Amino acid sequence: MKTLILLHGWGADGSAWRKQADAFQPPLQVMAPAIRRWDPAWLADYLQKFELGACLLAGWSLGGMLLLEVLGRERLRPGGVALVGVAPVFCARGDHPWGQPPAAVRAMRRALQDDPRGVLDDFARSCLGPAEETFREEVISLFPGGSSPDLAAGLDYLLNRDLRALLPNLTVPSVIIQGDRDRITPPAQARFLQEHLPGSRLHLFPGAGHLPFWTQAGKFNAILEEMAGGGQR
Repeated sequence: MKTLILLHGWGADGSAWRKQADAFQPPLQVMAPAIRRWDPAWLADYLQKFELGACLLAGWSLGGMLLLEVLGRERLRPGGVALVGVAPVFCARGDHPWGQPPAAVRAMRRALQDDPRGVLDDFARSCLGPAEETFREEVISLFPGGSSPDLAAGLDYLLNRDLRALLPNLTVPSVIIQGDRDRITPPAQARFLQEHLPGSRLHLFPGAGHLPFWTQAGKFNAILEEMAGGGQR
């Protein structure tokens, strides 16, 4: 692999990946773009700049959903894909009960109008597992937010997208990395992905919440290193 492309989740930006940027650059080119719009067309256009066969793509949470959508619709073939805390359907449905209650996401959307900082701080705390409280202050700093309309658009994506039909189209080497104490994307979502993504592997991190790339960075980076071909240290 020549390039590692890291896609952040809702309320965060590319700086959330600094433990990976520090570990892999150099020799890899590490790209952690700020996602300007929660729109698959934006990401598809961004990825056109790269020789995808030589790229390892990692998407976390909402960024991982956006990545799944683009790879599935466009049938792109990167060198490898890592999905971190990713749900094929974020909100619970009658035939997919493992998601978040839609009413809870709608309540977050309404609260953004009056207290966006409070919504982000509450979300950041929810990203930690019970044994990860020592990370609380630094994790809050990973969520600088953005404009309320952009944050609302991200929540709308989570409310409305169902990517299950696209999963069979993703036929590149894939790993799923999931905290077993994740309160945002429950482990059952990762198991569903593993069952429906051809040839994928699941790595379940004991004790980790929604931020295994931060709270268990060494273990996380070792998986990326293996996918990238080794020799990064």
